[in-house]
Amino acid sequence: MRVAICDDSQLDAKRIEWALTSMSADAEISYYSSGHAFIEAVESGILYDVVFLDIYMPGENGVDVAERIRELLPDIGIIFSTSSPDHAVEAFKVQAVDYLIKPSPEIDIVRAFTRVGLASDRRSNTVLIKAGGEILVFNQAEVARIESDKHYTHIITTDGTDTTLHMNYSDVAAKFTRGFMQVKRGLTVRMDQIQRISGDMVHMSDGLSFKMSRERKDELVKMYLDYMEGKSASASDK
Repeated sequence: MRVAICDDSQLDAKRIEWALTSMSADAEISYYSSGHAFIEAVESGILYDVVFLDIYMPGENGVDVAERIRELLPDIGIIFSTSSPDHAVEAFKVQAVDYLIKPSPEIDIVRAFTRVGLASDRRSNTVLIKAGGEILVFNQAEVARIESDKHYTHIITTDGTDTTLHMNYSDVAAKFTRGFMQVKRGLTVRMDQIQRISGDMVHMSDGLSFKMSRERKDELVKMYLDYMEGKSASASDK
């Protein structure tokens, strides 16, 4: 994991570095003494998975730096490390993973670093859809199927909630990638919501049944079996 520490205090930066190296030999750590230098590095193409970012740096506000970095690296884990709690609300507006108050105990640094992985998992399972003046948030694990209805698209969750969007079905369905498959034209289902497949019929856990695309039947059955076998293997490894 590539880690940036952006702090004008080398001593504070060293504390973070010591904490990280004590828990992970795989962390590649780079140091920047200013937000400007860090932004320039990212703009030049250097990628990072996480940044420990000070808020109070000469002539700079770390929250402003974070806003620019979030534009450049939407999935980066941002951990603020600063001397005051005054900017905590602003910090979480840029989706910070944590907000540490200096001097931070090693255990707090390690915990914040660990949360980056958890937050990354949550983000990768989240779908954001901009519809009109709203941004709708869906957890892929809670979506049962996506259906086309002429000029509309329905997103139906496992609890039966139906969100109707005046959007192209293909554009919406393409956003749902984790464990979904298109069983026929205009219908995508979450595979772990399939109760069984019988012949060319897909029977869902909510009692509904759908006929698979005849041309893709063999491909779809294989996709479903591969998915379920992969889930079983993952569960047995835990």
